[in-house]
Amino acid sequence: MGAELWEQSYESPHLPGNRLQPVMGAELNLDMYVEDIIDHENGIWNLTPIRHLISAEEENAILNTPFGSKEASDRLIWPNEKNGRYSVRSGYHWLQSRISRPNPYSPSTSSMAPPKLWKLLWKIQAPPKIQNFMWRALRNCLATSENLFKRKIGRSPLCQICSTHPESIEHILLLCPWVQGVWFGGNLNYRINHLEITSLWHWLHDILLSYSNRIVDQNWLATQIVFTCWNIWKSRCKAIFEHKTPSPHSTITATRVGINNFMEAVKLSRSPHNTANERTSTSPICWNPPNVGIIKVNVDASWNHNNCRAGIGVILRDSCCNFIAAKAIPSTASSALEAEAQAVLHGCELAHALACTSVIIESDSRGIIQCLNGDIARGAWAIYPIMNLIREQQTLFHSCRWSWISRVANEAADLVASLAMARMSNEVWVHRPLSSLTHVLNKDGLPCPPHV
Repeated sequence: MGAELWEQSYESPHLPGNRLQPVMGAELNLDMYVEDIIDHENGIWNLTPIRHLISAEEENAILNTPFGSKEASDRLIWPNEKNGRYSVRSGYHWLQSRISRPNPYSPSTSSMAPPKLWKLLWKIQAPPKIQNFMWRALRNCLATSENLFKRKIGRSPLCQICSTHPESIEHILLLCPWVQGVWFGGNLNYRINHLEITSLWHWLHDILLSYSNRIVDQNWLATQIVFTCWNIWKSRCKAIFEHKTPSPHSTITATRVGINNFMEAVKLSRSPHNTANERTSTSPICWNPPNVGIIKVNVDASWNHNNCRAGIGVILRDSCCNFIAAKAIPSTASSALEAEAQAVLHGCELAHALACTSVIIESDSRGIIQCLNGDIARGAWAIYPIMNLIREQQTLFHSCRWSWISRVANEAADLVASLAMARMSNEVWVHRPLSSLTHVLNKDGLPCPPHV
């Protein structure tokens, strides 16, 4: 395993911290490695050497941590990204989270917008370029005369249109004299009160959250505001770089045309015709039997986030829709994604135990199927050990393919997974399905199945 237990350098999805904390007064063998607490013969954890050093909570967390094949090579992971690979974005957020924050109950002069406003911003019905523009405006990252002057780039901080006030974000979008006509003459008929404008985010926060109990009005208002700000900025840039006099009427017209075109595009993308085509091509609504000689293995998982209990459901059928076998497996998992990965692994194991040679494994977890059809090393790092075991199981078949199926069409496996949640041990049905499953199998095309 390489790394010493005491100097464990990765963050497990289950362990509460980076390293095991010894119980007060206990001694830890610094020469002990992680592999010393693994029973490789049975593929389980053996915590006897360290049980006196850890708490019951830590013991349970370790026992619920999966590990992969010993033959697989170790790899470094970055725990703040789902795929385990470092990115500048995740590194930035990690660094920001490490910076001490001021007491939330003490007065603050911070100019940072609250998280609730950011959430509203990214949900606004507007093109990504306008959302990005508003993000930059709220962060004061636009190249205004005032910002350029502070950075020793511009010659003057004054507005190049009115030449009377410093060109701040607030001045460009709200306070410049020609802008008053845009806000009042547009769809909002909004009159700017200069005394109320302290910062852009304060103004936007107050005006949007005043409609928090009227979601439709809030969404409409937000769209009007961001499109108006975007077109005011465009008119300002044309005035500076193309020497065109800014016109409130032209800006209002451009705002209305932009909103109408965007809403028409959104409506077209959501039309019933497009939805039907998408459902037909990517979301089958019924289960389909495989070709002759191939066994289809449907898998699903149920997961309870309160106690991390999971139920795994597996069902095998042939090209004639005949029931071959089903298995309900109670389990534990740290996430729904891990439970779905376990379901695929158990599906492979049951198919191999029944001497199936050509199989199609179907799951309604799009993330799992996409990962198996690509590079598992680029998938979620927390389930990489399970995905590696699935890859090993794949080599045991003459042919093994992965396929995504909609949840509606995967009802049989979902029912078995639900049954597994109430079981204390594994339960297997071969050739004869349980009675509660019969009606689902009938709907999927099983010809008069017997039941128990």
